[in-house]
Amino acid sequence: MKLAYASLSLVLAGTFSAQAAGFEVLAPHRAIYEVKLVDSQDRSGIQSMNGRIVYELQGSECDGISIQYRFVTRISTGRDSFVTDQQSASYESPDGKEYSFSTKSFVNDQADQNVSGSAVQTPDGIKVVHGGAEPKTLALGEGVFTSTHLLEVLQNAERGEAFVSHTVFDGAGEADKVLKSATVIGKQKTMDAEFEGEKGVESLLKKPAWPVTMSYFEPVQDNTAEALPIYEASFLLYKNGITRDLTMRYPDYELKATLSELEMLEKNDC
Repeated sequence: MKLAYASLSLVLAGTFSAQAAGFEVLAPHRAIYEVKLVDSQDRSGIQSMNGRIVYELQGSECDGISIQYRFVTRISTGRDSFVTDQQSASYESPDGKEYSFSTKSFVNDQADQNVSGSAVQTPDGIKVVHGGAEPKTLALGEGVFTSTHLLEVLQNAERGEAFVSHTVFDGAGEADKVLKSATVIGKQKTMDAEFEGEKGVESLLKKPAWPVTMSYFEPVQDNTAEALPIYEASFLLYKNGITRDLTMRYPDYELKATLSELEMLEKNDC
């Protein structure tokens, strides 16, 4: 059984702007989400699944944005049970032109994947350099990095745009491609109460947020069939980039991530 994962940083491109990215709107914070299985297809092999996501965003418009992400799950197939641990770290420069990434994954504490490298915006698109024992350079298509992606969604939401297309690179998986993304943005609304299982979200109550759905697709689609997303996320998105009430949909299963702890972090002065 092969599990597919998309990081919250992908949740949380279009044309690249050479000007400053405008990261001042993103609030440094640490969020913990409790994850549980909502639905699964028989072909997924998953009988039960639960876990936790820890997501931390730090930085400023002067320093750039650093994201630390960890997703630990406990999975049962009925016959076997195991623990998966995905860890990633990324940094995006203040102007959105440079990006570094590192992703490690483990199954029952045994190393499963280790990918790291850097990427840079060029006139011909994104150039990626992989590190490790066998360095390699990849020339990818046009796109933006993860924090610029999130910023562009927020900017379009502020303008009242209901649908936005993006192309994004986040360094996930083999870090060898950009993904097409389609974002649907609903009308802004306020939530006065916690969702079931939420904790520590008092600072978000009665503040406006947009219901957002992001769908991600392979860069090359088979024209013989309707394109289906490889990953889809629905959530409430606040003006400062914080998300809650997150649902993550994969081809064979669906997860619910409930915000259980939120800590605002100090923002560095320029």
